[in-house]
Amino acid sequence: MKVLLVSFEFGAHVAGGLGRVINGVTEELRHQLEQLDVFLLYYNPLKLAMSGKLYRCDSADPRRLLQTFVWGSAEEQCAELMARERYDVVHVLSVNASIAKLAAGMERHVPRQAVVYSVHNLVKHEQGTRKNPSDFLELERLILEQASLVHVLNEATRSYLERAYPDLPRDKPVRVVGNGVRLEDLSPTDDAFAAALERRLQPGAGVVVCLSRWTHGKGLEHFVSAAERLLAAGHEAHFVLAGRKYLSWEKEWYSYVWEISRRARRLGDRLLVLGWLNEAQRNTLYQRADVCVMPSELEYYPYSMLEPAAAGTPLVCSDLPCVTELFAHERDCLLFRNGDAASLASGVERLLLDPEQARRLAARAKSRVAARCDWKRIADEYCDMYREASARGARDWAAA
Repeated sequence: MKVLLVSFEFGAHVAGGLGRVINGVTEELRHQLEQLDVFLLYYNPLKLAMSGKLYRCDSADPRRLLQTFVWGSAEEQCAELMARERYDVVHVLSVNASIAKLAAGMERHVPRQAVVYSVHNLVKHEQGTRKNPSDFLELERLILEQASLVHVLNEATRSYLERAYPDLPRDKPVRVVGNGVRLEDLSPTDDAFAAALERRLQPGAGVVVCLSRWTHGKGLEHFVSAAERLLAAGHEAHFVLAGRKYLSWEKEWYSYVWEISRRARRLGDRLLVLGWLNEAQRNTLYQRADVCVMPSELEYYPYSMLEPAAAGTPLVCSDLPCVTELFAHERDCLLFRNGDAASLASGVERLLLDPEQARRLAARAKSRVAARCDWKRIADEYCDMYREASARGARDWAAA
């Protein structure tokens, strides 16, 4: 089977969880598929427009660059590539302004192409929480209508999809395949980063971390408020808020970054703010942490939950449906009421005061992630999904 993945993240181009997904699944799929290509669409500041790179992922090389598309329309060239290569399935992994151009090109060059669309976020569901560009809503509907098969990450996401788009044709298949993680990827650490971190942490204090993109809906204000409550109550804890990045596709992201930075400054040196971390730095931070917090108001299958669990770090998470579908309160982690800083502070306090309970919860969460989120098993489910989408595309062609 020949498959093309179209993404805005791949390889070193990682802006969040989606990059982790595509890097993780291609590492497995390259050994299973006849041909696996990735078309990376990225913003090129030299031409103030999108450019593209075509990669081949096979058993000899996980990401061999075949061609770079700098001039002209990268989206049109991607559609032309589909026509030349005659892929069995094209897998689109996110909504972006380029999707409209890509869809138009596909209509001209490969109107019967079998398409899988992955719902890693749902713009219509996010209205009122995240600040997506206004045109993303129509683009999302367009790709959902064009898709031969819709991929969701869990039953929580399926329910969001059904409520947001009740008019989606009932005969369009929706398949649940989760995100994965490799436990061994959480092992490499950075000694220089660890030493620099220790110099900035208070000796003997419990370390509470939160690693997240900084944008609306991530709940970082609740983490900062909980830290303020615990420090005011006299707890000897040091808080670390990592992942600050001065770039995002959401609207008004800069105002959110500014507001969280302003609130963080109120805590002085008891709250350490870090920028975007590489994998070794991330692992080092999780290994140093006594507690990790996932405070988001809205998520689907977040790596801010999966990765600390895989690293064996005790977790306090907001009680979102995607969290409770995987983890149980007081079995794998502690949950707090979404948006409630007092509830969050209480959960963090419990784990800081009871390290034995924290270790038990962390061990169970790690075991559950190892069993449920193994990339090898998930890649098999991707292959099944591609076969179904390809067969459906062939039936639609015959029916037309």
